[in-house]
Parts: sequence; C-alpha cells; structure tokens
Amino acid sequence: MDDWKIERRKRGCAGCGREFESEEVHTSAIRFAGGRFGRLDACLRCWETLLPAGGDAPFSFWKTTAPKRGKRNLEDVRAMVEFFKKLLERREADPLHEKVLYLTSLLLMRKRRVKAAGTRSSGGRTVLLLEKAWDGEIVEIADPVIADAEIESLKSELERLFDCDVGAGELARP
Repeated sequence: MDDWKIERRKRGCAGCGREFESEEVHTSAIRFAGGRFGRLDACLRCWETLLPAGGDAPFSFWKTTAPKRGKRNLEDVRAMVEFFKKLLERREADPLHEKVLYLTSLLLMRKRRVKAAGTRSSGGRTVLLLEKAWDGEIVEIADPVIADAEIESLKSELERLFDCDVGAGELARP
C-alpha cells in the first residue's frame, strides 16, 4: 500500500529551490519513477525544464496555487515580547494580570519566542515552564483557568493592543 502514498505539496520549486510566494500559481505533477509514484512541484519558469526531453511525461499534472500565508509583522512580535517582559517584571496577584500574562505566553509560543519546557502542579493549578528564546531562562506561568465567556473579550483586548488578528487556535491551551 505504501507504493500509492504520494507526498504532500512542497513549499518550494523542485527546479530552482525557491520557496513559493503566498498564493503563487505553480505546476504540480505526479510521475512514475523508480517503480513508485512521486510528486513534483515547480514554479512556472522551471516547469518546462523539468520535463524530460522525449519521454517519461508525468502521469498527471495541473496548475495549482500555493497556500495563502500571512506576513509576519516583526514589529508586532517585538512589541509582544517587550510587553511579556514587562508583565514578568511587574507580576501582580491580580487575576486579570495573570490571564493576560498567560495568553501572551501562548501567543509567544505560537511565534516561537518561548517554548514549552514542561509543566508542574502547584496548589491544584497547572504551571507552565517556558524557556525564553532571547536568554534561555525558564519562567513559570500559572494557568489562570479562563472561562470560555471571558476569552472573547481578552482576545479582543490583545488584538487591540498588538494591532493583530488573534485566531481562535492561537489561544488554545498547550
């Protein structure tokens, strides 16, 4: 059955190696080589050069579009990191402060500025252990157990603060 498995779309051109731009039209093909079916993705410029001269045409080919990718705004990510640093410096026992710190840490995990280094339990609450990318220090962030009804308002506030779109999946618990 493995003979029929075909790899997923590649992120770049098999010819020149350039990564496809967001929503770039390119050609994908299925060809039979070495006793197996394989996928080939190529930009329009390289497509003709990748076809073998005089034979072994692809089994099937089509024009397709690379997935839409949002551009990262590095200034927004830097602002989020600075905000996170200030939240850590001025830790308060205020429940809103804890919730914003926790949600900001989840967003920074998605942006790969902090990474999970484990969890522990403290007083019946889960505590995330996070490694900061900029200095390698491990910080502890308690899960404040945010009610579903409250997530929407906190999400809106973070979007306003960082002028970004926070998707529902971005605030998913790890």
